[in-house]
Amino acid sequence: MVRIYAVEDERQMSRKAANLISAQVILKPDAVLGLATGSSPIGTYRQLVEWYEKGDIDFSEVRTVNLDEYLGLDGRSSASYRRFMNEYLFGKININIDNTHVPNGLAENVDRECRDYDRLVEELGGIDLQLLGLGHNGHIGFNEPADAFENGTHVVDLTESTINANARLFARREDVPRRAITMGVGTILQARKILVIVSGEDKARAVRDAFFGPVTSRVPASILQLHRDVILVADAGALRLCRI
Repeated sequence: MVRIYAVEDERQMSRKAANLISAQVILKPDAVLGLATGSSPIGTYRQLVEWYEKGDIDFSEVRTVNLDEYLGLDGRSSASYRRFMNEYLFGKININIDNTHVPNGLAENVDRECRDYDRLVEELGGIDLQLLGLGHNGHIGFNEPADAFENGTHVVDLTESTINANARLFARREDVPRRAITMGVGTILQARKILVIVSGEDKARAVRDAFFGPVTSRVPASILQLHRDVILVADAGALRLCRI
């Protein structure tokens, strides 16, 4: 089931998403949050930080697991997703950094790292709320269009469109890693609640295909239609091709 909240712009999208996340934490102070990176959640994280600074939300017992990390990047690298999370959220709230988890992009045994990451999610009791963005090609996490859905955490070869989209975060396009570790679709679908945030007319086709088209591994996000509790928060531009 997909519930859609239509908002006017990215600012309202971020505030609505932050409201839903904070409600989860208030309801369950030791909630397990699945978190995302990229440009989409930045406004949401800023809003959460603002509410934390006002004393409206307490992250001291929260546990987090991030969707993905570039393969080959140290967590201290300016382009790593661990660094991103520290900069935009973890370093600005009262979360215990030991309770935050991001795949290890420098793992010596990548297959073992993937298995251990799925085991970690299980040991935490599962994800209460998973935050997702939506790629232009319909990817979620780094689950790219493919012939079949990947179930567990795995290594993926990034498509040219994803590399191009992320190139702005690197000094040169050739510096963008070509591979990443990502939670699989199966791991994502095990979350009790999924929150998808999308803004901008450039994402309109992806929204239409993901939430109003057939379920297909060529549009990875389309499988979210089969989940029992999905919330889509999207602005007018992102929803311009949808009838709601």
